[in-house]
Amino acid sequence: MNFNKGDRVVHKNFGVGIVVTIEGMNLSGNGLHLFYRVDFFRTTVWVPVGNQPEGGLRPITPKSHLDRYRALLKSLPVSLNDDFRKRQSELEKRIDRGTFQGLCEIIRDLKALSAEKPLNYYERTLFKQSREALVSEWSITSGLSQSETLGEIDGCLEHRK
Repeated sequence: MNFNKGDRVVHKNFGVGIVVTIEGMNLSGNGLHLFYRVDFFRTTVWVPVGNQPEGGLRPITPKSHLDRYRALLKSLPVSLNDDFRKRQSELEKRIDRGTFQGLCEIIRDLKALSAEKPLNYYERTLFKQSREALVSEWSITSGLSQSETLGEIDGCLEHRK
């Protein structure tokens, strides 16, 4: 996927950013390589132009897809493994995909788990970070404020099928 100057993009570690420029850099004398200069809330990152690896840059989720994600948040959760190490590994695989769907699934499933038992530190932290990332992108996509978006997401989680 190629991006242009001004495109909003998402990175699994940095959240929503904007492509500021496409710059050429000569690294270690191996010739000119193109990079996206992407500004995020607190940092700037240079990402190689070209096919992005899983969890790399992706386009912001289109507004037309939000109904699908509302339905996902309302759907029955997937049971997480009872063994903490296996559960942590499952959750890390989901977050490593860097997808909007993965964020929705993590939020849905950890919210359900928290109704059964208290979340451990790792799970609470992952839930909080995933929810913040989801709210940030959803808010930009929908045009709603972050507080309105949070209310919509929480409403979906409370009205499971």
